[in-house]
Amino acid sequence: MLDHRLILRVKFMRRFIIIIAGILIAANCMAATHYVVTNGTPGHLGPADPYTNWATAGTNIIDVVNAAMTNDAARLVWVSNGIYYLTNQASITNALTIRSVNGRDVTIVDGNYPVCTNRCFYLTNNAILDGFTITNGYMIGSGGGVYCSSGTYIQNCRITDCTATNTTTSYGGGAYVAGVMTNCEIIRNRNLCSVGGGICLAGGSLVKCIVAANTVDKGGSGGTTFGAGIEAVGGTISNCVICGNSNMVAGGSGAGGGIRMSTGAATYNSLVYNNYTASTYGGGIALYTRGTILNCTVVSNRAGARAGGIYALASTPYTDYIKNVICYYNTGASGYSNVYFDGAGSYHIVNSCVAPTNALPTSGLAGYYYTNNIESNPRFIDKDIGNWRLNANSPCVNTGTNDEWMTGTVDLDGRYRIRYGTVDMGAYETIYEGTICRIGF
Repeated sequence: MLDHRLILRVKFMRRFIIIIAGILIAANCMAATHYVVTNGTPGHLGPADPYTNWATAGTNIIDVVNAAMTNDAARLVWVSNGIYYLTNQASITNALTIRSVNGRDVTIVDGNYPVCTNRCFYLTNNAILDGFTITNGYMIGSGGGVYCSSGTYIQNCRITDCTATNTTTSYGGGAYVAGVMTNCEIIRNRNLCSVGGGICLAGGSLVKCIVAANTVDKGGSGGTTFGAGIEAVGGTISNCVICGNSNMVAGGSGAGGGIRMSTGAATYNSLVYNNYTASTYGGGIALYTRGTILNCTVVSNRAGARAGGIYALASTPYTDYIKNVICYYNTGASGYSNVYFDGAGSYHIVNSCVAPTNALPTSGLAGYYYTNNIESNPRFIDKDIGNWRLNANSPCVNTGTNDEWMTGTVDLDGRYRIRYGTVDMGAYETIYEGTICRIGF
């Protein structure tokens, strides 16, 4: 006859084995976490696949990414401080998040050009890239630094000094974005073959980003170039600053020093200033067929041809929409410094500060709707130092048109729109100065 204590011990062991088996099965199904460090990191014992702790972390980003993508479960790769040089692009092709520990200022991924000729990251299938400086990528094709397909996310990154080129057309010197890019800096990238010096936005979203000092060129005179800062083929640009970008082609065609928009693209709550296009149209924004500009400030841009500020081309039967926009202090050759309208489609321009308002066409069009536009000085706080916020006595304060999309949204400074009942024109809401007096206890 078995001892009673032995029976209890057997039952306990069976339960223990079942629990452990369950934990192991669950662990196998759960997302694993993987780690990357630089060589010589204190406490690092050496890389060991699958790199699931800091002591055995990988030192090559591509190796760790490949190990993390062994199944389709969502997984995380942590990357410590340092500079990581690539020999090929890192391809993230499932629901993997690759994230730096301490942010883009101290975590740098270098494409290693001219030793190597490859972009830095390719993202698809819900991948997330978070918190890196991405530099020195070089791509014969599109997306010199990053290629981001639909359903993917780039956030808190800096993409700088990357290049795209091709024998025909390349899209996005810094990045090709069909997904979502948030809180990023796209700076000093170049496209040597026509479309999008900083970014080609292909139906995606660009939110709270700075796009600055990018160039698009053809390597000489002639050719067609679009969008030195951003080429937006559909998609939305919101709460962004686009400045200091240059479309460098001389004697060629094309448009867009800051942004070239087409295929239903929309830009709102954004500042577009100090951009330049050499011999083409639209120093600030070139709006091509079915585009929308809402609550933007477009100032101090230059064009070698017409429309230093906004060039709008609407073909039949499409309509270009401009609402609550300030377009001022731009310069362009051949007249039409701030705006120029081309094409026989329709134009819908309301509650905007555009000088001169008599530049708005009324003949040869499929249709037009102009109302409540002004050409008065918008009275910025200090245009000479680039403070494009409005003085309280500006004619652009509380003179816009309220729209449903504004509910709960913020301006470029993060302040709620429609603060005093009616939205302001431009990218910024004005806050009245004064003392709030509390009565009672």
